Amino acid sequence: MGNSRDGQSVESLDEEQCLALLSSFQRLTGVGVWSHDVAAEETWWSRQAKEIHGIDPGRTLSFGELAARYTETDAETVRQRFAEATSETKPFTVDVALTGKGTTERSIRMRCEPRRSADGTPWLYGTVQDITDVKRREQRIEVLRQTSQELRSVSSRQDVAEIIADAAKNILGLVNTTVRLVDPNDDLLRTVVATEECLERAGDRPDYPVDEETPAARTFRTGEPELHADHELTEDDHNRGDLQSGLYVPIGEHGVLSAGDVVLDAFAEHDLEAAGLLGQLGAEAITRIGWVKRSRAV
Repeated sequence: MGNSRDGQSVESLDEEQCLALLSSFQRLTGVGVWSHDVAAEETWWSRQAKEIHGIDPGRTLSFGELAARYTETDAETVRQRFAEATSETKPFTVDVALTGKGTTERSIRMRCEPRRSADGTPWLYGTVQDITDVKRREQRIEVLRQTSQELRSVSSRQDVAEIIADAAKNILGLVNTTVRLVDPNDDLLRTVVATEECLERAGDRPDYPVDEETPAARTFRTGEPELHADHELTEDDHNRGDLQSGLYVPIGEHGVLSAGDVVLDAFAEHDLEAAGLLGQLGAEAITRIGWVKRSRAV
C-alpha cells in the first residue's frame, strides 16, 4: 500500500497532481529534472532544467544541443558520459561550466541514472542543478590558499599585480581584469597589469588621476568597492570598449583592481566579495614589501 497524503494514496494521484508536485519540488530545491528515451532518441527537460540553462520554456532541445551550451571541453565530457550511460548503463555525475552572452561562467551539476521500464525499454533519468554559488565558495578558498602562497615570495609591486590579476582571471573567472597601483610622485593610478582579454575588448587601459571622478579613483580614495551594472550610466568620459558593466575593489592604500564584462549587470555582491579578497591579499603583500625595503635601508 502506498503512503497517503490527507487520506489520498500516492498511487491515486492523477497526472496533473503529479506534475504539480514535481513543479513544487523543483522550485523548493532548485533542481531541474530530465529524461531520455533511448529507443526513440528523445529527451525531455523540465521547465526548471531549461531555466537553469537559460533556455526558453517553449523550446525543445536534444541532449547534444543542450550540451553545446557548455564550454567545449565540458561539452565533450558530457557527451561521452551520456554515450556510456546509453550503451553501458553507466550512471554519472559531472560538473560543467555553462557559457552565456557574458564572459563570466555559471556552474551546473548534471546527474544521470540509467533505468529500464517494465517492458525492458532503457531510459535515462537525471537532474541538473545550478551550483555556481558552491563553486564560488570553493574558488574563494582556493584564492586564499594559492594566492597567499605565491605572494609570500614576491619582492616587487609588479609581481603582486601580476599574481592577483592572474588569480582574478583564472580562479575567479574575471577575465577582463585591470590592476592599477598608485604612483605617489604624481598622484596617478597607473595601469600595471591588464589581461589580454581586457585589452582586446576595451583597448589600452588609461592611468587615472587620483582626484578624478572615475569609479577606480573614487574606490581608491574612499576604500569602498563599487558595482556598475551599466557603464552607459557611469559618469565619466572614458572609453571602455565592449565592456558594459564592471566592478572595482581597493588594493588597500596601494591601488585598485577592476573587472568588466560585455553584458549588462554581469556582477553580483559575491563577485565583489571575491575580488575584494584578492585586493586585501595584494595590499598585505605590497605593505610587507615596503616594510622589508625600509628595514634593509636602515
